[in-house]
Amino acid sequence: MPNLRFLKLLTTTSILCMSGTLSYAQAPSAYAPWPEEKAQTITPIDQAEPYAPAYNDVEEEEATPSALEAMYARRLIDEPKQFGYDLFSSDDYTASNNPMGAVQDDFTLNKGDELIITFTGQRNDQDTYKVDTRGLLMIKDFPPIPVAGQTIAQVRDVINAQTASMYNTKAFVSLSSVRQIGVLVVGHVGKPGRKTLNVFHTVLDALNMAGGIKKDGSLRQIKLVRSGHSTPIDLYNLLMNGAPQTDIRLKDGDRIIIPPIGPTVAISGAVKRAGIFELKNHSHSIGGKMHVQKLNLNQMLTLAGGVLSGGNNRFVNLSVSNNGQESVHEISNFSTPQFSDGSILSVLKGEEKRTGTISLNGHTRRPGVYDLSNHKTLGSLLQNQDILGDDIYPLIGIIERWDSEQLTTQLIKFSVRSVLKNDFDLSMTDNDVVNIFSNQYISDVYTKNIKATVGFNSDTKKTKKSEDIYKNSDQLEAFLKEQSITVRGAVRRVGSYPIADDITLENVLSVAGGLSLNAARNNIEVTRAKATEMTEDFGAEDSHINTQRVTYNLNETPAYSITLSSGDTVRVNQEIKKNKNRTVLIIGEVPHPGTYDILAGDKVSDLIERAGGLNDQSYAEGAIFSRESERRAKEMAYRAEAKSMEQRLAAAIQRDDKAPDATQIEMVRKLADTLNNIEAVGRITVEADPAILSARPELDMLLESGDKLYIPKRPLTVRVVGEILSPSAQQFRKDKDPLDYIHEAGSFTYHADKDRTFVLFPDGSAQPLKVSKWNHKPIFIPPGSTIVVPRDPKPFDFIEGAKNISQILSNIAITSVFIDDIRD
Repeated sequence: MPNLRFLKLLTTTSILCMSGTLSYAQAPSAYAPWPEEKAQTITPIDQAEPYAPAYNDVEEEEATPSALEAMYARRLIDEPKQFGYDLFSSDDYTASNNPMGAVQDDFTLNKGDELIITFTGQRNDQDTYKVDTRGLLMIKDFPPIPVAGQTIAQVRDVINAQTASMYNTKAFVSLSSVRQIGVLVVGHVGKPGRKTLNVFHTVLDALNMAGGIKKDGSLRQIKLVRSGHSTPIDLYNLLMNGAPQTDIRLKDGDRIIIPPIGPTVAISGAVKRAGIFELKNHSHSIGGKMHVQKLNLNQMLTLAGGVLSGGNNRFVNLSVSNNGQESVHEISNFSTPQFSDGSILSVLKGEEKRTGTISLNGHTRRPGVYDLSNHKTLGSLLQNQDILGDDIYPLIGIIERWDSEQLTTQLIKFSVRSVLKNDFDLSMTDNDVVNIFSNQYISDVYTKNIKATVGFNSDTKKTKKSEDIYKNSDQLEAFLKEQSITVRGAVRRVGSYPIADDITLENVLSVAGGLSLNAARNNIEVTRAKATEMTEDFGAEDSHINTQRVTYNLNETPAYSITLSSGDTVRVNQEIKKNKNRTVLIIGEVPHPGTYDILAGDKVSDLIERAGGLNDQSYAEGAIFSRESERRAKEMAYRAEAKSMEQRLAAAIQRDDKAPDATQIEMVRKLADTLNNIEAVGRITVEADPAILSARPELDMLLESGDKLYIPKRPLTVRVVGEILSPSAQQFRKDKDPLDYIHEAGSFTYHADKDRTFVLFPDGSAQPLKVSKWNHKPIFIPPGSTIVVPRDPKPFDFIEGAKNISQILSNIAITSVFIDDIRD
């Protein structure tokens, strides 16, 4: 359907293309025989205030179907709309009083028009002059000039004749403002009544100012009454044919009458402009009864703008008889009149059947439809690798072919590789669909991840749903799985691979990534399913499936000579086991930190020597040695203790005598969560000073794969952590004892367990400290040490059987210290 609002605006503004500035203070009031009333001021559209509707008829019609639309909707699946009524704006319409563009010289002047006259030369002035009620133009220093009924060109000639006696004087005349007119709009409009317009306005302007024609009003039987004569107006001529002469320019005293809507028909289905259409009421009287002219199929299709496309269209007439019964007739004659008031034309589009074509689908740079006459064989369609995607799966493609005998789709497999090598070809038939696949799609088929797969585009790869790429994806996936072989053992990509006929072991191993480094080329097993005939005890002959295994030596039998079939299993045995990576890591204050391979018997001293020895900043006493096996054992112990703690907590909650409160429960749960998530270091106390290791070789620890050795810088601080008000690193002084460091860190918190305070020496060893006031015993704290004040375990006493809570809390604190050191 065309944009009717644009058509309306185009028609209106094309007539208003005049120049000048219109400004009315008040319009003339003599509009006999109507009563006098104060004229309204016309506001230009671009200066109009926002719409504040006083009438809601049009809005209600847009929101609620009309009675006519509801009647047709009951007889149709869709909801038809009345044609043409969106021509009128749903907002308050303000007709522009400003003509746009230049006014033609043939414009006829009358009383009320205003002219701008500019003189140049001996007389040099400009003024605005109005045509008075007598039709005269009163110009200063000029005699009265009668201009009513004269054109602008004629008036200009008269004025120039008057200035002929003046030296080098010319007059320029232009229209400044035009006269206002009064027009009466009655009938089925939103706001009937008298409308004040100007001589440039048209019937559409008046109807829009009246709120538009309501849906129970006629678009085809509009009457324009002028000087006692009635002129019919059919807006369908404007809407369908773009006839501008339909929109007549108005004159003062015109009347516009909108009668009720006439007979209607509805058109739905595969047409360009569906809707409800009003019939041209060419009626005549026979025997005192009015008979409306019927339309034929051609005329109905003209109303609808024609069918969407040619082809197998069916035309159905739904008509209602006088007794209220609806009848359905299929129409084949385009010229027989048979559509009358209340009839419905339903255009049903039949599905097209494509012939003489084949389709290429899937992982290709050139998907789509191909002419069968130019591609009679599969080889002519897949001529070279340029047509394939970058990730093509070469072992199978599938042709979907319609079997006219069985009335079903037949799937035919082929090898993409064989077609490109000209080792295989196949004649194509009408409507064949050739599907080729990507490696990613084949992988997704077996991992049941068919939600997304890669489809190929000539410019880029895009992610699409598989059902968008392959029309019968479920059927194709099932067929691919039926045609599979399985590859196991020493290949780079084990898995299942669908194959076509005449696929060799070389082809399959290539798709599987090839043989791995430790593959035994002389020991390739192929297990085949072999069918044999046998007779059952019942005397019936039946097939029996057994298996057959064949071992191949690829050094003697080339892989390209071994043909595989669907259902086979290939196993590539492993010849040797590649040595495991045996490495250790040394970081910190050594000249050459990094990862080093080790041999059996390598020790800590060997690793330090290979790393360049210790430098001047090294602090061997604080070396941290981490072992993977120790770390895993420690983490397992933490997890086991967390599980035990959760079980004990559950038992404590169920007790009636001493059930824990909410705070105690939360504390235990947080501790268990910490144990479940803590990262153990696996530290072992070792000697890392090369001089000591040389003198005492029994202290030189053997290395294991995964060991890590960290040599820190020589520290000048002592850390205080745990239940301390301000945990921090304090400056080392040899005369300070443990309690001095604790006091400098703010002293103990409320939850501190003073009796279990200990010091963690740089080498990882620990020693209890006596820091209470009654048993204080100062000891020397070397630099790089950490004083740990653990948490008081007393709040956890309610857990029966919970052992060594204090030790657990201490271990957590020590682990945190080690992790901080390593991450430093």
